[in-house]
Amino acid sequence: MSASTGITLFVILGSITVICQIFILRFVSRISVVVRQRVKHIRRMHAAVTISQYVIILLFIYALIEVVITESYSSIISLLVTVVSYMLSISLMGIFTLIFLSWYKSNRTSILVLVYGLSFATVVIASSALLAVWMHVFIEQMPPKILPISEASYLRADEGSNWKISSKIYQYVDTASFFLKWGGTALILYHYSHKIGRMKYWFLLSLPVAYFSTVIIYHSHIYEPQDELESLIFLGITSLNSTFGGILFYLAFKLTAENFKSNKAFRYYLLTAGYGFMLFFSSTQGTLITTVYPPFGFATVSSYGLGSYLILLGLYLSALSVSQDEQLRNMIKRSTLSESKFLHSIGTSAGEREKVIINTVLDKAKRQQETIIEDIGIQTSLTEEDIKEYVEEVEVREGELDKK
Repeated sequence: MSASTGITLFVILGSITVICQIFILRFVSRISVVVRQRVKHIRRMHAAVTISQYVIILLFIYALIEVVITESYSSIISLLVTVVSYMLSISLMGIFTLIFLSWYKSNRTSILVLVYGLSFATVVIASSALLAVWMHVFIEQMPPKILPISEASYLRADEGSNWKISSKIYQYVDTASFFLKWGGTALILYHYSHKIGRMKYWFLLSLPVAYFSTVIIYHSHIYEPQDELESLIFLGITSLNSTFGGILFYLAFKLTAENFKSNKAFRYYLLTAGYGFMLFFSSTQGTLITTVYPPFGFATVSSYGLGSYLILLGLYLSALSVSQDEQLRNMIKRSTLSESKFLHSIGTSAGEREKVIINTVLDKAKRQQETIIEDIGIQTSLTEEDIKEYVEEVEVREGELDKK
């Protein structure tokens, strides 16, 4: 690839990335406006993310201008983008680790909260180890200016070196983080599996695991390519595992969200998490701590912190909604049983009793949903139709128990 072609591609890719990041920030700001008004730590984190991401965007634009005008770029800009993006992710993941583990401590029945809390903790460990090594490499190896004639240098992973040790730690922790995120996603989507179908649910969840298993096969030396072409194909597949895994996570959330078209707020919670997974996993495919020209890694690394925030916000809102759904279902069950016994005791006919119960419970459920929105700004996933179906289900179960 010629230098002019590389610069053109870098400018196009960089411009698209910057525009998309601004669009995402505005989208998140719009969907979280109500919860930010009511939850202080979400409001503060959103402000921190917005400031940090615009700093990254300005650094990215500076690098674009520098490459076009001087046909070079400052390595310090690469380090700054890496540090700001990774520190943003580490800080957010650390805060949400504490939030989710504290949440689990007060409600030990929620395995979903524990799994996601542990997955955030593993990201903190992996990202911190990687950032520390990259800063060490930058100080030791990176020249102040990267030019088209600069010889491309990559991180050396010699046995016993800090990078090799850190790379091994990162590999194991990253694998644990992947499966913890997968487990949390399986739990949160299982809550809605009746809407998307059980077969479809398990098929969607099996795809990320099936693809990620290629990494385990590669690192465990279970499979060894036999020739150069086979090696090229296999390495091409494994090198894109994070990007493809992120896309598959996104599809799982996207297809689940399609079942909530009438509930726009909850649909956006799921889509936000899906977009976050796609951005987060894709952003781990590149690095800026090399002397590659042009620095295409800006497009991926600059999205790392933003991807983390989308995951955290989407999962936090979804998990809160799931929690409120459970409380709402318990209230519906209690009210249905209470109304049913009362109406039965005064001799109300079965047909009339069903109408009264549905109307009464539906009214109570709507009032509780309004209270939830007023208190914490969270939209539950239960629609009016869902509530009616659940009331009928409770009545059927109660009728079967009475017959026994």
